[in-house]
Amino acid sequence: MPLSKIQFRPGVDRETTSYGDETGWYNSDLIRFRKGRPEKMGGWQRISSNTIQGTGRSLHTWSTLSGAKYMGLGTEDKMYVEEGGLYNDITPIRATTTLGSNPLTTGSSGSGIVTVTAPAHGAVDGDFVTLSGATTTDGITAAQLNTEHELTLVNTNSYTISTAGSASSGSTAGGGSSVVAAYQINTGLNTVIPGVGFGAGSWGGLDTSYSQTTLNDSGGINASVTSFILTSATNFETASTTTGANLTASSTSIPVANSSGFPAKGTILIGSEKIRYGTNAGNVFGDITRGDDGTTAASSSSGDAVTFVGLMLIDDELIQYTGKSSNTIDAGVVRGVRGTTAAAHDDGVVVKEANSFVGWDGSSDTSADTGSNIRLWSQDNWGEDLAFCVFDGAPFYWDSTLGVGNRASTFASQTGASDAPTITRHVGISDADRHVVCFGCNPISETAQDLLMVRWSDQESPFDWTPTATNTAGSQRLSSGSEILAAQKTRQETLIWTDTSLHSMKFTGPPYTFGFSIVANNVSIIGPNAVTTVGDRVFWMDRENFYVYTGRIQVIPCTLLRYVFDDINLSQNYKCFAASNKMFDEVFWFYPSSGSLEIDRYVKFNYTENTWDLGTLSRTAWVDYGLHDNPRGCGSDSGINYVYEHETGNNADGEAMTSFIESADFDLGDGQQFMSISRLIPDVDITTTASRTVDYVLKTRNFPGDTLSTNSTTAVGTTTQQANLRARARQAVLRIGSSDTDVTWTLGDLRLDLRPDGRR
Repeated sequence: MPLSKIQFRPGVDRETTSYGDETGWYNSDLIRFRKGRPEKMGGWQRISSNTIQGTGRSLHTWSTLSGAKYMGLGTEDKMYVEEGGLYNDITPIRATTTLGSNPLTTGSSGSGIVTVTAPAHGAVDGDFVTLSGATTTDGITAAQLNTEHELTLVNTNSYTISTAGSASSGSTAGGGSSVVAAYQINTGLNTVIPGVGFGAGSWGGLDTSYSQTTLNDSGGINASVTSFILTSATNFETASTTTGANLTASSTSIPVANSSGFPAKGTILIGSEKIRYGTNAGNVFGDITRGDDGTTAASSSSGDAVTFVGLMLIDDELIQYTGKSSNTIDAGVVRGVRGTTAAAHDDGVVVKEANSFVGWDGSSDTSADTGSNIRLWSQDNWGEDLAFCVFDGAPFYWDSTLGVGNRASTFASQTGASDAPTITRHVGISDADRHVVCFGCNPISETAQDLLMVRWSDQESPFDWTPTATNTAGSQRLSSGSEILAAQKTRQETLIWTDTSLHSMKFTGPPYTFGFSIVANNVSIIGPNAVTTVGDRVFWMDRENFYVYTGRIQVIPCTLLRYVFDDINLSQNYKCFAASNKMFDEVFWFYPSSGSLEIDRYVKFNYTENTWDLGTLSRTAWVDYGLHDNPRGCGSDSGINYVYEHETGNNADGEAMTSFIESADFDLGDGQQFMSISRLIPDVDITTTASRTVDYVLKTRNFPGDTLSTNSTTAVGTTTQQANLRARARQAVLRIGSSDTDVTWTLGDLRLDLRPDGRR
């Protein structure tokens, strides 16, 4: 019987239907195209068994003159310098304070919890503090007290720590009069709270004015309960009053009988309508949003009931309520509001009153500032040393000569510092001319941040930022846009993205040092890290397209465009990032799908062959090979965070690595005839150290709207010559993949024994 050679076009294409993409590839995972042929991607393994605190969001590698290899790694909790698989904590200290006499109070007998009295400590929940000078207190030893602790916020003047000790009596004050608390910079958020905007709290941490307690429901709560107990609900607001006038569905303010018991901003319930307000003055709620949270704007009569709708945060879930009984939240409870998902929560988890820090810009907002509260970093090396900053935080400097046991400190605190920025969005080094540059920083002699301001230090003087007639320090405010979102170095210039335009910054020398020009308007970037440079090309992702810059901007034709942008969680847009893999001429974009709060997918472009493919891999930061022999990426295993070395071996950190490529539908002629498939001649190059196979899975259907049925699965090994099949259908799909350890494969051509056949 005749064999038909079926050749599929290189690249995965989802811009049309599977039936419309005949002789194309339609789906994939963990593969790449090389010389037009699909093959399994390389595997990965941990660089060490050591773990990191928090989710890695930034990686940067450099070396010293002595040959030491360093990697900077930033998470929402910490900044590390990795050397030899060891993660050295260089997180800067925000403040060091000597506490009052006997500031430590033990909890109940047998407990290791200690309450620390520290007026105006400035910490947020989850911050890290290192105590020193404390004496043994109620059976908890000095060594157990004088170490680093992750604190739990109680209020603005106290917090608790969990020690490894055990109180003898309980409720005992102690510690002595020489207890010193060294506070690391505030931790940040790992997940964006939907609807949070610039007014939602301080950068790098939530507003400390909110109340919080813990869940006190034995066994925790599931995702559907509408009544639960808190340790203390005292500060979780409830209020009620009546309307002060007849209202229509279009009324733009809400007069009430008495608004004094309501917070300054929040949500109220009138009838079945929820109304969000931003001002509360003179018994009138103003700056209102009618029909909020999926309700419908409606009219009401004077004297109708007005009830405050409280909002609380448990883990990543926002919950509304209208009433409580003592410490039980039991009235008007609505789970998983404002884009969050109802979930189970353990007893003892922190519960935060969310009215004071959730912004009022609309829960459906997907603008760039939606993701601005997550902890992001930028970093670059000044020779042997590291310059870095938290997005919208202070710029810091780490001196490698002091050793990995020393912490970083602000630019402004360095010896000889002059007018160094104290808040910035991004920091980088202009390599050829050796200037430190801050993007979106405070102007000279001012403390307020200007999100369009670019400033640079004197040449070869990273701490001198005062412009004079004899140095090259200076500044420039960009002329287009309202905020700088990202900056990226290239060989000849630095590109700067605002929310509306792309700018070029080039070294020109005296008298202006740098020249600025607008490259293009009406173009932006989806997130601060969604850009990467490969050679003289810059690749980035916007909200509707992928782009490359080679001296001019070009849209990259993408065969997966709608697949990506129709199923992306834009509320987490700041998590999207670009990563290069120069080994294989590839650029990844990692992003969260619409049903995920964390990165779970990637789309990949081979810029030499102009092919795209897609897959599912959770990586949150990446650095290409160069200093190290292989690329590195941050990821997690069962919630524990590691750094992985990629393109090494063919397993997923020692486990089986499932990869596949799946064709679009193919048929005979124009699909007017049914076909009989009776034989398959595989052409696949398999490399294995054991007896491993690659699966050829044949799926069939008769019409495009039918569900594909798996007709047969053939395990192809290194000696397999052919496989006999028995299939009859109008259309067929072939999926080739493996899910074994210790195997790699590259596909050749596909030959099938096809002939026209009738339908029975």
